Amino acid sequence: MRPRKKAAGNLRLVLKRRGAIILITATLILTLTISVALVYVRFALNEYRAVSTTGQRERALQLAQSGLETGTLLLTRIPLDSLYEFGIFTIAPTIPLGGGTVTLSLSEESGKLNVNRLVRMFEDQTDEKHLEYFQRLSIALGIPIDLWHAVIDYIDENNTPMARGAERDEYERLQPPRRIKNGRMQSLEELLFVPGFDQRLLYDDLRSLDRRKNMSTSGLSDLEKAAVTPEDYILANNITTYLVYNADTSTDMININSAPYHVLLALSEFMTPAAARKIIMERIKRNGRIKSIDELAAIPELQIPTTGGLNLYKELAIRVTVQNQLYKIVADASLESQVAQVMGVLDPNAKRLVFYSE
Repeated sequence: MRPRKKAAGNLRLVLKRRGAIILITATLILTLTISVALVYVRFALNEYRAVSTTGQRERALQLAQSGLETGTLLLTRIPLDSLYEFGIFTIAPTIPLGGGTVTLSLSEESGKLNVNRLVRMFEDQTDEKHLEYFQRLSIALGIPIDLWHAVIDYIDENNTPMARGAERDEYERLQPPRRIKNGRMQSLEELLFVPGFDQRLLYDDLRSLDRRKNMSTSGLSDLEKAAVTPEDYILANNITTYLVYNADTSTDMININSAPYHVLLALSEFMTPAAARKIIMERIKRNGRIKSIDELAAIPELQIPTTGGLNLYKELAIRVTVQNQLYKIVADASLESQVAQVMGVLDPNAKRLVFYSE
């Protein structure tokens, strides 16, 4: 036991030091990078003029908005390799700003399964490949696989229900009646309008109490433990609705650098828990970023034969990408007794937000 405790202690020390380095580095980026500094000064001046006539709540919101702008600048002005090296996607830095603090949380969204891709919009047809992904995700999380039939009906423009779906007539019979959208979802919260979905299903840990108690991590290394976390068992952490600004730059490939454990399990019927965990461990070793799918070619867990003479690695190679497409930026501001949060989804290629909320 002593060697393990010592190793765990060393890991905590390394993470603590790394967190300090990340915080210092992020602060230096904000204050020393000329392009960032110029924009920050402009924002700070505007903020100073505004706060004289606004309350603490508005000031906190302005701080959060400045944090969102800072996150946008980091993602569009700083080399991606540097951001991964700093660990900016794994440890959220808290940065002094405008008399308060802003905590920035940056994540990549295209590693999740996109609900809107269940329907090929221009053809108004079900995308069978993505439906299979969602069904395998459901099996992995222990939820009904036919939930997605109603989601497809909610998004598609026709009035023909899926086998376990619901169209306009079913929505009108609900109490109270609801209106079916027949269009793309803008946020995951829209799933709460779909029959079969509720807050618990979307946002709670889907493991039963017995399963949580019986899931032992004894015998696993710290790296193996980090590959699968309790957050992976929350449906909302595995799916998204956000799409890039320009459809011409869109791809339905899954970003293997940000794909959670259960999404990796969903990508192939031949994917094993050991293989999914190994992929995550490999990207952790590389500061969170696999630069080329070829880096996984020799992994023994991916040599499993599949169909058509392929193995699991070759099957994944045509389904995943290593390119980042969408970033979620969450800025939590604290100023005296007030707090505020803003969230934006950035398309780095278009250099614009495709979603904003506060």
